[in-house]
Parts: sequence; structure tokens; C-alpha cells
Amino acid sequence: MTHNAENRPWLAGGSHEDSAAGGSSAVTVQQAALQSDGLFPVGPVPLTARPLVLITRGRVEYLAHCPKCADWHRHVHLGTVTGPCGTEYELQSRRAKGAA
Repeated sequence: MTHNAENRPWLAGGSHEDSAAGGSSAVTVQQAALQSDGLFPVGPVPLTARPLVLITRGRVEYLAHCPKCADWHRHVHLGTVTGPCGTEYELQSRRAKGAA
């Protein structure tokens, strides 16, 4: 080890104490930063429902099984909807099943 590596433990992969303990503290800090800021952020998973198409006399409605209260709700559009029970969820067509 050179004089520069002794003064800068991150150049050598960690200090003597870190390597004796089995790892570098700099690596664990980088891993923690990647987990929170990475491609898959930690957070709540959005609720989704796959509606059935219900054709009424005047319009097309979507009949969806609520993911929270397990009741059936009727909606007039796809996308983010709020059910009568107050649950907000995403209505996605059955064709988009592979995308979800």
C-alpha cells in the first residue's frame, strides 16, 4: 500500500478496521443510497382493478371489483377513479393486462 492509499482508505477499498470486519462502510452507504434512489423507489403500490364493460342504454360503464372493500362499483371512464367507499384506484382495461 502506498502512502496515498493509507491516508485515503476509499482508494484501497476500506481501512484496516473495515477490512478486518469483513467489509467497507463506504460500500454499505452506497448500497443504501441505491436502494432509496434507484429504479424501484420504495413506496405504496397503487391499487388497480380490471373492470368489466357494461353497456347500458345511454352509455358505456365499467363495473369494477373494489380492491379495498370487495364491493362492485360502476364508473364511466378508465384511469384513476374514486369509488363510493372513498378508495382511489386505477381502472385498467383487460387488454393492458401484460403491461401491469
